[in-house]
Amino acid sequence: MSNTVRQSLKRRVVELIGRELPDELFCEAEEDGLRVKRRADGTPVVPDIPLEPLYRRVEEKPDERRTALYAFVSRVLAAVRGQTADRSLAGRESRIYPVLRHASLLRENPDRWVSRSHTEETAILYALDHGEGYTLIEREALAEAGWSEEMLHRRAMANLEGLPVPIKTEQVGPNRIHFISPRDGYAASRVLLTSMLEEMERSKTGDALGVAVPHQDVLIVADLHGETGAQLLARLAHDFASKGPVPISPLPFFWERGELVPFLVVQHGTQPRVRRKKNRRD
Repeated sequence: MSNTVRQSLKRRVVELIGRELPDELFCEAEEDGLRVKRRADGTPVVPDIPLEPLYRRVEEKPDERRTALYAFVSRVLAAVRGQTADRSLAGRESRIYPVLRHASLLRENPDRWVSRSHTEETAILYALDHGEGYTLIEREALAEAGWSEEMLHRRAMANLEGLPVPIKTEQVGPNRIHFISPRDGYAASRVLLTSMLEEMERSKTGDALGVAVPHQDVLIVADLHGETGAQLLARLAHDFASKGPVPISPLPFFWERGELVPFLVVQHGTQPRVRRKKNRRD
């Protein structure tokens, strides 16, 4: 895609979002994405919004440019509405869910949100669902509710366990690839359902159970045969991570002894090899 087309899309997105924002907020373009900020102090309302998923969608399906553009704007506005909605937790226990984010988000904002350790690549945060978008729960809101972090986690997990788990399966050679992608904003969160992963591990016929959480709207679980299967999952994770509106991790994982172990595909001579990473949690 030419730089001219990218700049045109970026300007149009900023224009469309700006029309819908309340007076106290504004949208500005950066080199690789967007930011929605408060006019009063310039603080961001939502994390940086990457534009690469929109660019890729338009490049792959140029005839659907208008549809892709308006869908992207709609998702951004839903996220903004979620972040600016009433954040009180009292009486909203049934609308709280766990969500995954890349661990770098917490390194940039270590004290803002309630979080829980997950893997070296990922962290668990918590969301208050507003129907059209959700609010990431901040420590201040938790204190106002008088809840402990463990209480919040238990309530969020109970709600997650009540959601359906629709699965679409594709066979690629000997490997069975399961895609979990409900349109509720919590697809990747279902990786926290350990009983589901344990059941899939028991039923696998390959050498390993692979898992990927490339972005918030998809969870991939795969019955993998050999290094070829692991390499296939690594390609899928990287490809999906570049397409989702809220990327999480481009690295895939093995599910081993009840833990997610990230792995890399590295070049060894003329042959790619699978290498596990040490899972150092903060």
